[in-house]
Amino acid sequence: MPESESVIDIKKTLKARQLLDQFDINLTRLKKVGLHKDEDEVDTLEMLSSCLEEAIENGTETSILQSRANQLAHYALERGYEQHEVENLLTMRPNPNGKRLPND
Repeated sequence: MPESESVIDIKKTLKARQLLDQFDINLTRLKKVGLHKDEDEVDTLEMLSSCLEEAIENGTETSILQSRANQLAHYALERGYEQHEVENLLTMRPNPNGKRLPND
């Protein structure tokens, strides 16, 4: 294979797409419908944050994630979260396992 060509890691690419789809679906639901009656908002926001973190770990370009991160920040601020809490949502944390994909 010529050096200018690269192999796409299909597994990571699909995982990243699934994560972004999950993020989009859940944030849209929160905006349009709100929380389910037994849903914890903090847990859901953390899950959305984790989707972005894992998408980065799976090779998604940060430029693709920027609008989603902005949407998450705006949602949290509109819901009354403090700036430091929103910053925490958008800060990547070290992954204690060094990887997130179960089959790697």
